[in-house]
Amino acid sequence: MRAPIPRIAGTKKPSHRQSKGRSPMNTMTPLESAELGRALFYGIRRRRNYSQALPLLMSAAKTGYVHWQYLVGYSLSHGLGVKRNLRAARHWYAKAGRRGHPGALFNLALMYDLGEGVRPSPRKAFALYKRGAQVGDAWSQCNLALAYLSGLGTSRNVRAGVRWMRKAASQGDPSAQYNLGLAYLEGEGVRTNVKQARIWFGRAARRGHRKAARLLGSLRPN
Repeated sequence: MRAPIPRIAGTKKPSHRQSKGRSPMNTMTPLESAELGRALFYGIRRRRNYSQALPLLMSAAKTGYVHWQYLVGYSLSHGLGVKRNLRAARHWYAKAGRRGHPGALFNLALMYDLGEGVRPSPRKAFALYKRGAQVGDAWSQCNLALAYLSGLGTSRNVRAGVRWMRKAASQGDPSAQYNLGLAYLEGEGVRTNVKQARIWFGRAARRGHRKAARLLGSLRPN
């Protein structure tokens, strides 16, 4: 399983103009405040500062900005600018997830998968990975595929596992590319095809996957 990474939403960059004689915080619109929080969180055109970012992110999240709900959840789950609080993180991930945010769905699934802040539930993790996969998230697609292949939270379905693994691999996910290479090498859900295995191991290796690189080296023709 991979550690969650926040996605950057392609929204309008904040304006940094200030009015004379008044605090810039008091003159910002809700959108400008939200964008400033985002800029402080990601370090966009300024030094990253999670402590200053969090109140702005929280304000935007309460207003209903879905990506900011996700960023609040991420901050709380990793203790960025605030004491770590997995229960509160789950709340904000769930709010963003209900609106289809792929990162929130993946990270909430991961909490149930690993039992972080919640009782482990393979069924709930599977359902959330599936929702994330259906909105096109490659990480969710890869973990959904692994759930199908191992029968975690669902009945084992090798064909479905390979199908979702291919979707994630086609998006450039190196773990999925490695696992798809293994499927071709071992004939799991597909016909054994060493040539295809080399292709997918090669793609994963170019993205820094070490196991794929080692297997690719062992499969190269003499």
